[in-house]
Amino acid sequence: MIYIEGGTESQQALAKELYYFCSQELEIKKQVELDLRIEDVDHAEAWTDHEGEGKFYIDIEKDLSVDQFITAFCHEMVHVIQHLRDKPISEKEAYRLESDLADTFKSRN
Repeated sequence: MIYIEGGTESQQALAKELYYFCSQELEIKKQVELDLRIEDVDHAEAWTDHEGEGKFYIDIEKDLSVDQFITAFCHEMVHVIQHLRDKPISEKEAYRLESDLADTFKSRN
């Protein structure tokens, strides 16, 4: 389940699409509760925090272009799956997979 705070209506709609797309593509099988805030983010385009028990927080910069928003969201969802699979958090893996996810998402829309 995704809960969204802030951003424009189009950003919120895009975030919902991306959440369900990434969940399917990354084969997330566990129950995930994601609180997404689209707001001013200091010193980053986005970040993820894991509370445990399938609870995640993602903040994404509200002033990103659509392409940047898609890429940032995909990147953060890679971190979600890393947590869920008890893998070490790897920026290298997140940067590698974000492009594939973003390109696949854009090709389907």
